[in-house]
Amino acid sequence: MATSGTTSFSLPLDELLEQATLRVGGEPTLGTEARVSRRALDLLFTDLQNRGILLHTLEQVLVTLTSAVATISCSTDTLDLLDAVVRRNGTDLMMTRLGYGEYLDIPRKTQQGRPTHYFVNRQREYPLIYVWPAPENSTDILVYWKMRFVQDAGKLSNDPDMPRRFWPALVAGLAYYLGLNRGMQFPMDRLAMLKAEYEDQLLHATDEDRERATLRIVPRYRY
Repeated sequence: MATSGTTSFSLPLDELLEQATLRVGGEPTLGTEARVSRRALDLLFTDLQNRGILLHTLEQVLVTLTSAVATISCSTDTLDLLDAVVRRNGTDLMMTRLGYGEYLDIPRKTQQGRPTHYFVNRQREYPLIYVWPAPENSTDILVYWKMRFVQDAGKLSNDPDMPRRFWPALVAGLAYYLGLNRGMQFPMDRLAMLKAEYEDQLLHATDEDRERATLRIVPRYRY
């Protein structure tokens, strides 16, 4: 039998909303439900990012360091850093991430040298990166992988900022959120079913959304 020969299926937000509404059932949607659903989608995107790393939101950033300047501001779409190195003369040198207490315990934060450690201060507007030692030149490059925020839903004619592997979870999650919005008149057993379906679809998506590289754990010896 013939197949379509295409792999271009898309699911714009208005069709995603329609599919989720069919799962919720009940009375016809109100005129305000499109606006409420768009807000629910943005909350759903936030919930997805709170649950773990989404590979499609990883982006590599290169920042040329400035001598004696130890603080770097991230872009406003940065959620967190995943890893970082300092690039000197074309060679990437490993850096170690510090926690709040570890960075605070450094006695001379203005000491200059090749940066070997970094601390991420996750502020409300955007994270700040503190490197230590402070850069000793203006030629080293800080290279890091950032996790950016998922883009807002915006217009319902837009496509979701999610790969296809997450679309079933988006439909199930939005259906669950719409059920919550309908309040006490919505049957609790049906709400529990929608939540279970959302968790199940999300588990499938996150299990697939992973690196394929072999994991090797090697102890580091320090002298």
